[in-house]
Amino acid sequence: MSIRWNIVLSIIALALLAWLYSLQQTTVPVLTKKASDPEYIAKQMTTIVYGPTGTIQYQAASDNVDYFNDDKAIFTQPILYVYDENEVKTWRLQADKAILQDKDQLTLQGNVKLQSLQKESKLQTIDTEQAFVNLTTQDITSDTMVTLTGLNFTSNGKVLDGNLQKQTATLKEQVKTYYEIKN
Repeated sequence: MSIRWNIVLSIIALALLAWLYSLQQTTVPVLTKKASDPEYIAKQMTTIVYGPTGTIQYQAASDNVDYFNDDKAIFTQPILYVYDENEVKTWRLQADKAILQDKDQLTLQGNVKLQSLQKESKLQTIDTEQAFVNLTTQDITSDTMVTLTGLNFTSNGKVLDGNLQKQTATLKEQVKTYYEIKN
């Protein structure tokens, strides 16, 4: 009888040990990130980017920035200041959303407004719904309707090509320009 009793107690002990071991093996949830999710998110962020010579190229401030692995950042309610070679703010760029790719290719989307910060600039504002800006060369393009405002003129049209540094802007389609002549 003692052998049977030892076998039964051994089976009960093994069952209790197995049960105790299974309690300790709780599954740890695996934290996986979807490919479309950002690597990290910044709130109320300001960034200053310097060029190869050490001068400020541009300054960006945003309510929210999502950073991705593929050299892409998405800004919510961004305000960017573009500087000239003397580190003077020359343009203020703002939009509902901006996408920065390859460190200098900026896509502005929704209520895009570019405003010159130089009073003597012949080109004062550029308003559109979408614009592409190369932050290194300061070239700007847009395929949407654009309104240009300058000293004594307003132009509306499509297909914008220009350069912020040179203060040039060319509208190529459906152009209407109004001049104000002051005596």
